Amino acid sequence: MIVKLAIRSQSPLCEVDLDTLTPKARALAEAIHMSSGHRPLGVLCDTGKTKGDNPNHEYLYGTGPEADRIGAQPDLRFMTSLEPLPGGAMMTPEEWLEYNARQIPHTAWPIAGARSRVESLTERVPSADAAREDRCLTSDQALRYLSDAGINFSNNAWILLQEAGNAPTPRQYALNGRMPLWHVDDLDAYIARDYEQWTISKVADYLGYAGESATGSARKQLSRWGLHAVRRAPGRGGENLFAADQVQALHAARPGKGRHGAVRSGGRFTSAD
Repeated sequence: MIVKLAIRSQSPLCEVDLDTLTPKARALAEAIHMSSGHRPLGVLCDTGKTKGDNPNHEYLYGTGPEADRIGAQPDLRFMTSLEPLPGGAMMTPEEWLEYNARQIPHTAWPIAGARSRVESLTERVPSADAAREDRCLTSDQALRYLSDAGINFSNNAWILLQEAGNAPTPRQYALNGRMPLWHVDDLDAYIARDYEQWTISKVADYLGYAGESATGSARKQLSRWGLHAVRRAPGRGGENLFAADQVQALHAARPGKGRHGAVRSGGRFTSAD
């Protein structure tokens, strides 16, 4: 389905094939299409929560029947940081849509267009339900998501662990495969996995290093992989602890160790009150 969108400043309308977009970007495009003729760009998003879920709800609205009524309303937000493409920008409309769709938090999704940054339209976009399930993150976003959960490694380790079959692989791809996307459910499962935690001495022993330089050699290998400690053992002399499954996977994938694994993969929100 082809739609025309006014997303390029001082230029004719851009034609976009909705069928080439991920669900979230498609819903975003539909919302902008419905907002045709209105400026500046604004899109209404749902968060799946109610206003009563806000920890400051009682402070803002007090208590009683009226506060309860307000608290039961959906917590809708406007995406108001949508800047049109400059006339001579090299970015395609599809790239613009996919990029901005990923700026919407994974817990929210577009549901309607808007007459202004703070006034929504009443008609809901057809792809709203599909967009709700499109809780995917880019590679950089996925790494930050894992880091917030205490799992830290470099981009190189992220790629190597996927190749070794240890880390989640993309759930879907945008832009003809140029934008891999990871679903938060897959990341949550990786965060919650059961794994041993090894000291650097245990890592050195597993990797086959011996002698006085064993732990130093192990640290150098972990550095080459880009693996970081998952935590530090308690106590004043506590050692750094590493995820054993990551060490085992990367060691098994080293040249000569039987390499295996998958192919390498490469807005501001305001209240709608």
